[in-house]
Amino acid sequence: MDLWVSTAARALTEKSADLQWTETDAPYRVLQDAIGRADVDPGAVNAVFQEVLRGFAVSFFTCLDGGTALAEKGRIYVTDETGRRLGEGLHSAFVGHLMDTNRL
Repeated sequence: MDLWVSTAARALTEKSADLQWTETDAPYRVLQDAIGRADVDPGAVNAVFQEVLRGFAVSFFTCLDGGTALAEKGRIYVTDETGRRLGEGLHSAFVGHLMDTNRL
């Protein structure tokens, strides 16, 4: 996740950023210009991406854990190579990891 945060923040704050990974660089260039003209601190952009992607990851893990209305329609189970289910408590484990690594 850290790589995506830094890559996305650089893509919007550095005109020299390599945007080869994007489908089209035009929207990134528009935002680069606007952010540059507004003199936005790149650290603020980084902080926004950290929070958004962290929230997305917690939501995704919550869905896998069966913690949403989606579970009423069925579940997707993540298993390891032995077939053991890993899908219970993933969001809690992820939040714990973030706290242990001082990212939350």
